[in-house]
Amino acid sequence: MSSTTTRPSSPVPPALSGAAPYVAPQYLTEATVERLRDWYHGEPVHPLHLRDFLRPEFATDLAAAMRAIPTWSRHSAKYEGRLGKTEFWDDDVDDQDEVTIAQFVVKDIHALLDEGAMDAAHQRTLQEFFVFSVLSDALRDWISSGTGLVLRKHTTMELAAYRRSDALGAHQDLVPGRVLAVNFYLDEDYTPESGGRLAFRNGEDTEFFVEPLFNSVSLMPIREDCWHWVEPFTRDAVGRYTIAMGQHLEGS
Repeated sequence: MSSTTTRPSSPVPPALSGAAPYVAPQYLTEATVERLRDWYHGEPVHPLHLRDFLRPEFATDLAAAMRAIPTWSRHSAKYEGRLGKTEFWDDDVDDQDEVTIAQFVVKDIHALLDEGAMDAAHQRTLQEFFVFSVLSDALRDWISSGTGLVLRKHTTMELAAYRRSDALGAHQDLVPGRVLAVNFYLDEDYTPESGGRLAFRNGEDTEFFVEPLFNSVSLMPIREDCWHWVEPFTRDAVGRYTIAMGQHLEGS
């Protein structure tokens, strides 16, 4: 990341200051706190989609690091009830019918930081993202500033990518304590014609759709009466690079 990034012209609220090295200045204001509050506590329940979320140079570096990962694995799964699922990997994936998940994922994210695992510059970028999103409180404090949620330091993270016809079937992610899903979209070549929208249906059967545009983020509530899915990706080349995170309540 560059050390000469532009800082917000107005004072950054204390709860957002930890995110300042990573998040674009327009999302480091009191208006951001109010927007988060209005979204999370308002009606109807729906995802929040923020464009140009990360600082531009950080988003560009992170997208390059995602493309450079050498350990993508084919993955599919069939859901069984609310939480159970049977998973299939690599050569077994394409032999399965009626799967509810089909994508590429990284099996061992921590191994990406092992010495020699990948280009050192890309490793540093991924490490910066892990500091922002997991190892520090920067992202958690940013979310909590408006939602009021007290989030656990432990989180889940998945690095995912899609090829033609890959998709996620409708599911709820009702993991104990999970209250939010946060998705960072990092495909610079994505266009709406590529498909792969995030779809969300709330308890009133109202549907919302999020296009995974480059350097945007979606925050999605996890609730008993809400479902979400990813529509089929329609581009031949691998894309829709995504970092998906689950956020959990402290004490859960």
